[in-house]
Amino acid sequence: MPDRPKQPQTSHVVSGIAPILGFAFLTAALDVYGGSTVQDVSPQVLAAVSFSMTAAFFLTLQAVRVGLPAALRPLRTHPYDVAAINVTTAVTWLSMLFALKYLEPAVVSVVVVALGPILTILMGPVLRRGSKALRAEVAASLGVCVVLAVLVWESFTGRSAVGSLEPGHAVAGFLLTLACGIGSTANIIYMKRLSEAGQTPQAVLAIRFFLMIAITWVLTALSERPGVGAALWPSLIVAVIGVGLPIYVLQIGIKHTEPITTSLLISVSPLITLLLQLLDGRLTTSAVSWVCTVALIVLMSVGVVKRAQEDRRQEPSAPLPDGASLNPPEDTKTL
Repeated sequence: MPDRPKQPQTSHVVSGIAPILGFAFLTAALDVYGGSTVQDVSPQVLAAVSFSMTAAFFLTLQAVRVGLPAALRPLRTHPYDVAAINVTTAVTWLSMLFALKYLEPAVVSVVVVALGPILTILMGPVLRRGSKALRAEVAASLGVCVVLAVLVWESFTGRSAVGSLEPGHAVAGFLLTLACGIGSTANIIYMKRLSEAGQTPQAVLAIRFFLMIAITWVLTALSERPGVGAALWPSLIVAVIGVGLPIYVLQIGIKHTEPITTSLLISVSPLITLLLQLLDGRLTTSAVSWVCTVALIVLMSVGVVKRAQEDRRQEPSAPLPDGASLNPPEDTKTL
């Protein structure tokens, strides 16, 4: 993997909380809406139309602002990161859309966010050198693996909201969800890399969907009955609440947080998913999903709080007045 100079960048949990929580809410809304929509609209058609709309919007916006050559410049200046974010975007979204055909939306959401922290700990030092997780974050990540195991058992034994699953569907659903978790984790890391390279959220959204669009339109062309016309309105909704707006606010949040903290903050999305999916007549409330989600959020919250404390501890002090001592009086020092 090619190295590149790393620019200093402020990382502060508090500044990133609001946009990442906004992303979590919109993602939860997409999980429920997408879980219902893909029952009637082909996932590849839904993705092809919605991502084309989103890419056209942001590329046009960026081209108007800085010109088309400048909008496409990251393809030349950061080809590795741009290629990686295109690949991970395609893996994440395609696997998620197909997983929703087999599994309860809340289960898909919980499994993906549960995998996020532990995968970030494993992948972070490789994909983004210098990143390091706190002990509390590692402990929280191990704890969510236990929750994940319970959710796997729940779906395989027919206790989730979608009821009993065929073994083949359950296996397919979880393999797709695993792929989604891996893709999502890598995606967050590459979003952070591009942010550290000075790319704005709008600039990143203008160049990150090319591969996704190509793959989904090829799949659509190979479909016997693509139904593009019927997918227009659902795709517009997905483009707004599921692609453009959430990824934009997530990119803003990532600018201020470490990838492991981003993964922990996103943990609220399963709880929101559980609340929103009550509006879906296909689904009933799964008690195990509720318990697992609450446990997951408690574990994630511990990691987020510890990261916030670590951020405050490492914040540089304000400039001292001329003549002031760098060391406090002996009786005011803390251990």
